[in-house]
Amino acid sequence: MKSLMLLRHAQALPATPAFTDLERELSLHGRRQARRLGKWLCARRWSPQRILCSNAIRARQTAETVTAAAGWITPLNLLNTLYNASVDDMLTVLREQAPSVERLLLVAHAPGVGELAGALTTRLSDLSLACEPATLIEVVAELDDWPELGRNCGDLRLVFPA
Repeated sequence: MKSLMLLRHAQALPATPAFTDLERELSLHGRRQARRLGKWLCARRWSPQRILCSNAIRARQTAETVTAAAGWITPLNLLNTLYNASVDDMLTVLREQAPSVERLLLVAHAPGVGELAGALTTRLSDLSLACEPATLIEVVAELDDWPELGRNCGDLRLVFPA
């Protein structure tokens, strides 16, 4: 069985001409959201064996803050391909993971995170409207290997807005 936690990055500062979209940082509220998620995951005793994260600063800061608050030592794997990735792009990345990885955290962006959760757990709809900043979604799939991951193969276990 594979446990996949999908996390939309926490609230970021608004876009300005001074920074590219990739350079946007978390707001103070976003940092609090990420800390709250990390503490909640620690209390739940869930920890990932691997963390995949968009290379955008706000996603990296979310993952780092969650990791620190949860007390994890799992390193971040920053991937350019997760920046504003489509469902198919994220599925490609997930299918490349080693079979030994049972618990995986993916930190990325809207609408992709909600759309991926919907694609993995439903036939027709997506969860992008329910995926506010810092929303954590758990999908569990009865799979032996990540390459088997596909549409409508998982069960939605959790939607937790921080």
